[in-house]
Amino acid sequence: MAQIIKFSCLTGLRPSESCEAVRLLNSSSRQGATSERHNPQYYNPETQTLEHFRFPDIFLRTTKKAFISFITPDNLQPITSLDCKTTPTWNAIRLTCRRRGINMNMKYCRRLFASHLHRLGISDLVIDLLQGRTPSSVLHQHYIVLKPSFKADVLQAVEKLKREIDS
Repeated sequence: MAQIIKFSCLTGLRPSESCEAVRLLNSSSRQGATSERHNPQYYNPETQTLEHFRFPDIFLRTTKKAFISFITPDNLQPITSLDCKTTPTWNAIRLTCRRRGINMNMKYCRRLFASHLHRLGISDLVIDLLQGRTPSSVLHQHYIVLKPSFKADVLQAVEKLKREIDS
């Protein structure tokens, strides 16, 4: 469960989305290449992107649309090597922490992600995009073009966050 919480901090997804992402990653890693016909590849190693848009029933809601998350293969490895047959749900993680006397709310993972990226100079628009907040203005939806290095900037910031969490 700790790896799922760390994954949630590194992606900035909502708690339920994080658990679903882990479930998708583990199911595709267990099934192997034969499942790609039925289950599209979720992680794109060339772009280092979790492509949430391939699973609209899970990640795309009316106002909350998590399209992509950037994560390196090194940061993804602990999740894909989890040794569990079923992925714990957000509620299971919450109840387990409560039983063990750990005062933890997975919603803080999103706050940690956003605060860390903002502190390192990542644009608010990029943070909103990665966390699934879709702007309603025509300007943001159609005319704003992100700088080409935003992916590299985000991956560098996430790597710094991982080092801080690990230390």
